[in-house]
Amino acid sequence: MNKKKALFYVIYLVILAVLFVAGAEIVLRSKGIKPWRRHDVLVQVDPGGKFYRKHATLGYSHIPGRFTVTLDSGYSFNVNHLPNTLRITQPINGNREPNRKGEIWVFGCSFTHGWSINDEETYPWLLQEQFPEYDVINFGVSGYGTIHSLLQFQEALKMKTPKIAVLTYAKFHDPRNTFSRTQRKGITPWNYLGPLIQPYTRMDKKGGLQYFVADVEYREFPLMRYLALAHFVEMKYNQFEQNRLQSYAVSEALINEMAVLAKKHGVKFMVANISGGNAMLEFAEKNGIANIDISVDISLPENNNRPHDSHPSATANQKYADRLSKFLRNKLLE
Repeated sequence: MNKKKALFYVIYLVILAVLFVAGAEIVLRSKGIKPWRRHDVLVQVDPGGKFYRKHATLGYSHIPGRFTVTLDSGYSFNVNHLPNTLRITQPINGNREPNRKGEIWVFGCSFTHGWSINDEETYPWLLQEQFPEYDVINFGVSGYGTIHSLLQFQEALKMKTPKIAVLTYAKFHDPRNTFSRTQRKGITPWNYLGPLIQPYTRMDKKGGLQYFVADVEYREFPLMRYLALAHFVEMKYNQFEQNRLQSYAVSEALINEMAVLAKKHGVKFMVANISGGNAMLEFAEKNGIANIDISVDISLPENNNRPHDSHPSATANQKYADRLSKFLRNKLLE
């Protein structure tokens, strides 16, 4: 093959590649797929500008203190974190019920912590009002998954034993537990509120869990900020990785570990589905774990804080509290 012919084929292939990319761009963009844009989180925290700090086992935890959090829309809410970094569930200087019967521990993510609502609107606070004879402890932290709840449970049990441990589960906890690319992609912009480090777990060939820790970083695919095609390929790869990591099976294994640990310490343990986790309720039922669906349709205006934030509203939290308290009284506190 002479040089002119070789050059012709090179130019021909380049033209084909350009036409393919151009055609793919037109089709993908017509379907709403666009190049990736990193959405920086515009949240102001007063005082100090930070909300999280490093933690030896959990990766990160709250900074203790009273904060006003203002979102980019101008909407703000108040948060109080105790010296142990957990959010309050009752007035700090309020009168405590004498001779309380024990503690109810509630584990979860931002839904449990109560992101975008005030202290007294969170469902753990409302539970405390409905169970004044117990101490309700809110272990919820934004970005946490089941792996964090297990680690929190293990650490807390070294100090005391609760009457009941409630694990709230959401389907979106699955990628958090394996720290997939999907999770890295979503959480990395939050680094500016504090140094985020992520504990995570992967399932080995024998079905056992291996534990790891990593910095919260995200590596983009080349050109995904400029080409819808590159972003589309990246999203498909993320989906493939998600399936390969068996994230849901990992969540099942983590919940089973919590159930075993609770039984060992004589703690009544339950799973509460708070978002899209009906399959997990079936798993809990098959394994003799108390369970309930407390989820609400968060797409309804009354159940979210849009346009300021997509998290559950005060109304949704009241529904969580009412459903959970009824179950606790009828099933675990008989």
